[in-house]
Order: sequence, then structure tokens, then C-alpha cells
Amino acid sequence: MSQDHAEIYRRLGVEPVVNCGSSRSVYGNSTQSDLVRAAMESASHHHVIMEELGEAVGQRLGELTGTEWGLVTAGSATGLALGAAACVAATDPLRMLRLPGPVEGERWVVLTPKGQRFAYDQSVRMIGANVIEVANLAAFEAALVEHNVVAVLMLAERDVGAPLTLDQMRPAALAAGVPIMVDAASEALTLPERWTTRGADMVVYSISKLMRGPAASGLLLGRKPLVQAAWYNGPPHQGFGRAMKISKEQIVGAVAAVELWLSRDRATEQRLWHTMLDGIRDRLQPINALRLDRHELAGGIPRLEVDWSRCHPNLTFTDLQAELLARQPRILIDDYGGTKTSTMISPFSLDLVGAELVAEALFEALTAARPEDGRGATAGCDITGEWTVSIDFAVRPAEQRLVLRRKGDGLAGIHRTKFGDGEGEGWETKDGFDLQIFHWVEGCYVAYRFVAEDCTTDSLSGFVELGAASSHARGPTTLRQFGRVPFVAVRA
Repeated sequence: MSQDHAEIYRRLGVEPVVNCGSSRSVYGNSTQSDLVRAAMESASHHHVIMEELGEAVGQRLGELTGTEWGLVTAGSATGLALGAAACVAATDPLRMLRLPGPVEGERWVVLTPKGQRFAYDQSVRMIGANVIEVANLAAFEAALVEHNVVAVLMLAERDVGAPLTLDQMRPAALAAGVPIMVDAASEALTLPERWTTRGADMVVYSISKLMRGPAASGLLLGRKPLVQAAWYNGPPHQGFGRAMKISKEQIVGAVAAVELWLSRDRATEQRLWHTMLDGIRDRLQPINALRLDRHELAGGIPRLEVDWSRCHPNLTFTDLQAELLARQPRILIDDYGGTKTSTMISPFSLDLVGAELVAEALFEALTAARPEDGRGATAGCDITGEWTVSIDFAVRPAEQRLVLRRKGDGLAGIHRTKFGDGEGEGWETKDGFDLQIFHWVEGCYVAYRFVAEDCTTDSLSGFVELGAASSHARGPTTLRQFGRVPFVAVRA
């Protein structure tokens, strides 16, 4: 990380991090290559007719990827939204200008295989469609008849071994004239593009992650009529996608990133990644009872799993992450793919110097003496029973209920809201309690972590940490992504 370049953040009071986690959006995606930065800088010096740029880029992306046409979008979630808009409105302005929401008298349904709901299918629901899960081929075929199905949505990483796959759905979808769109944002773009080759009508990738493109850029590829319709439903055109603007600099930089990705030296890249992980593993190897395992996850990137459950069973991922971020330089570990007592180290965003910093920081943290944690304590008052809770959300407070009971050495709770009940577990502390509640909303876990910092027999106060996550990304990073707000409670 260049110290000169870091000053732009420090002037704002933000200290950059050494990222050994991943290229997730919450970490600013990836860092661009020199070629991508140069392309964006060059594009910034000229005006251009965006209609002409969109047409030229669509053709160029098709040539590069072996698909019919391509569209650069403001992130992969925008690709899903515009792809869905293309499925329901096409290029009919009487429909396009009515989005979001079905045309009068219609009800739009998007089908997805059971177990493939994910956080970002909200981008598809934005058009006004309902997402319905189907468990098998028979249910899929029946749903095509029963509902006004406008599209099929798939999550690429869950297709292998699924009870309902693209290959199974394709014949029935084709016969019904229903497009299939695949979210492959976490996957690597390969040649030939594998999802359209297998029969998908559209596929979405992230350009800002593995391809090191502009930070808010996605890629929609597929059948030309559909992808062009997505383009017309999006910026700079008037309509549903106008709010999803993307600049000429981002578009040009994204094309440069795709070109570079498809022509890169993969062997050299892999050797460097493995060299960095070898160095981290060798530094940590002497730590007694620490488990170190090599994995290869999305994008062909090797990872080193660091599991401290046997040497520091009371050290949570959240605590270790906070410790490493409090250092200088700050080290960022990620919870994706890990557990409460493990993390996956990725070399993707590191250089050799950064890898050494990560190794030393982990060694120092995992060899430090650890005090006992506060679990198993008893609150200074009886906290069990039913409480009326007031949570201070941004616009107005919400009144809800919290029912607490002891469960073994811990605490169990029910969180009652007007939308339904959530349940969870936690533990008492000397000041109150720490309780993680989960609700289930549209394929996502919605998280409320109640931390009571002051309690009496009749009152509680503290904060609630808020978040949401798909089942495959249910870690502290996503479960606290909506920040924290204060709460107070009185006996019901």
C-alpha cells in the first residue's frame, strides 16, 4: 500500500487497511491495475455520446467473451436489476416507464431453485416481481403453467449438486419462452463463457472484484435482444434504471479490466499467490495447536485457513478482527468462508510486503496471553421474562417485545415484531446480556444483536447491532452492516 496514495484517505480521517480477506464491496472491492487506471484517466479528458459508447462496448464485450452482447453496469446487483427489467419490459416504453411494479392486471413471478435465494435477489424484486422457490423439476414445470413467470434466477455457486440445475430447467424454460439469468458475481469469467454456453440467456459477473476493474462495475452478458433491452432500461436513458448511472470512465475502465483479465499470465499469478501463503503458513506453523489448511475457493484463488479453536477457544473472530484493525498498519481479516474461531487468508489483495505484515500480525495476536472472557457471568438483576423494547431507529422509534429465558449456561430469546417473531441465543454478562436474534426475510437472515449494558429489575438499556446476510455469508461483517442503535426496555 503506497503511503503517498494513502494520504487521500487520511485527510478524511480514514486509515487504510492491509487486506488479506477478500475483495468484497464492504472493503472497497479490489485495487485497479495501472492499465485500468490509465484507461479511466484517458477517458476523463473527452466528451462522448453515451449511446455510441454503449453500442460499441456491447459489441466489444461480446467479441471478448464469445457471447452475443455485453453491458457494463454500476455493479453486478445493477446487472440483475436491469436484466430483470429487460425480461418484463423489453424495449416497450409503455412498460418501461411503469417500472417498478407490474402492469395493471399482471403478476410477475421469478422462479429460483430451492436453496438459491440470496441477499441480492432484492435487485430482481425491485422491478415488482415476487421470487418463488421451486424444489424440483416437476414443481418447476408446474410453476411455469400456474404463474406468469417472467424469468428464472440462479445463483451460480450453488448449481453443482443442486436438486434442480440449469441443465434440467433449460428445456422447459425454453419451451415456455422464459429467460434464465445467472448470478455469477463471485465466479471467475472464463473462455468460453460457461453459463451462456450451457444455455443461460443472461449472466452477471463482477468486474470490480476478481477482474480488478472500477470499484462499482458489473458485467451483463448474453443474448443480444435481452442485454440490449437491459441497456435501454438503464442509464443514460429515462426510466427504471436512471438512478443506476455509470460514468464513461467506469465503462472504459471496465472494458480494459476484462481485456486484461482474459489475457493475464495465470501461471505467474498463481505462483505469487502460493508464495505469499507459504510465507504466512511458515510464520504461523510454530504456534502450538493452531490448524493451518490450504483451500481453493471462488476464482481459483488459493486460501489459507487459520483455525485457532484449539489454542484459543474463547477468542472469537470478531475480537481478533478488532485487534488486528487496532494495529499499525491495520490488518483486515474476513469472515467469509470462516467460522467463529477461524478465518480464510486470501493473497488476492496482497503484495509480498503486505503478506509479511499479515504473517507477523497474526503471529503476535495468536501467541499473546488471553484473559478469560465474560461469558458465564450473571447479570446484577433478574433479566428473564417479557420486556417491552423501544428501538431508536433513524426516523422514529419502534416498540417491540423481547422474551428472555435461561437455557443451560446461556440465554435464549424471542424477539416479537409486527412482521413476525425471531429467535436466538446468547449469554448473560455482569452488566446485562449479549443476545443474537435472527429473523428470516426474503431469503435472508436479518440480525438483531441486543447488548444490554445497564439493567435493573424493571429496566434495561443498551444498543442493538443490525444486519442481514444470506446463509452462505452469515458472518459478523454482514450481520452488523446496518450499524447500531440504542434501545431501552421496561417490564411488559
